[in-house]
Amino acid sequence: MSGDRRRTKRFLDREPLTVKPFSGLKQALDRSGKWNMIRRPGRKFQNGSSTAGGVWQGHSRGDESEEAVFLRAVADVVPLERGRNGDTPAAPSTAGVVAPVGEDDMSKGLRELQEIINGNRLLPVHNTPEYVEDFRPRTDPCLAARLRRGDFAVQAYCELHGLTSFEALEVCDEFMSESLAEGRKCIAFIHGRGLSSAREPVLKGSVIKWITRGPFRRFILSFSSAPIWDGGAGVTYVLLSRRPVKRKRRGM
Repeated sequence: MSGDRRRTKRFLDREPLTVKPFSGLKQALDRSGKWNMIRRPGRKFQNGSSTAGGVWQGHSRGDESEEAVFLRAVADVVPLERGRNGDTPAAPSTAGVVAPVGEDDMSKGLRELQEIINGNRLLPVHNTPEYVEDFRPRTDPCLAARLRRGDFAVQAYCELHGLTSFEALEVCDEFMSESLAEGRKCIAFIHGRGLSSAREPVLKGSVIKWITRGPFRRFILSFSSAPIWDGGAGVTYVLLSRRPVKRKRRGM
C-alpha cells in the first residue's frame, strides 16, 4: 500500500502537460461562423446530481414543426407530369419491337475461332489434343474441375527439363515423398510439351504413366494439364490425398 501511495504522489507532483492540441479549437470555430457551441441546462437525477454539456449544433430548429421540416426537405423535388385522368404517364409501348436475337452456337464458335487465329483469344488447353486429365472414381468431379481451372494454389513445382526419363522418375519419387511428408495438397510437374520429340512427348508420357501407375498412385485424387497462364500442356497439376485412397472392391 505504501508503494502505491508513493507512486500516486509522484504522479500528482508532476508538472502539468504542456502539449494542448485543442487549445485553439474554440477560437477557430468562432471565426468560421459555421458552428455555435451552446450550453444546455444540465439534467437532474434522483440523487441530486446534474450534468451540463455542450452540444454541437449548426442551426437551432427545435421550434419547427414536423410539417415545416418535411416541406423544407422536399423543397427541391420536381413533381411528375400527370395525364388527363390524373395518373402518371404510361411507359412507352414495346409492341412491335423485336428483341435482338443472340448468335447461335455455330456463329459463336466461328467468331471465337477467328479471335484465336487473330491472336485475340487464347485457345483453352482442355480443347487441345495435348490436354491430359483423370481422377479417381470416388473423387468429387467438382474438385477435378477446380484443378483444371487452376483454383488450387500450387504449393510446389518439380522441374524436370533436361532430364532423361529415368532421371526424371527418380526426381518424381523424391519430390512426391517430400510433398506427402509436408502435407502438400496441390503440386505440379514441369515436363514440357515435348515438341522436339519425333512422335509423342517422351518425358511427358513417362511422367503421366508414373502418375497413373507409379508407387504413389493411391495418394493421387486427380491430375490435369495446367491452365495456359501456368504452362498449359507442358505442366501437370496433381491433387493429393493425405492418406492412400482405398481400392474399390469388386461387386460394389
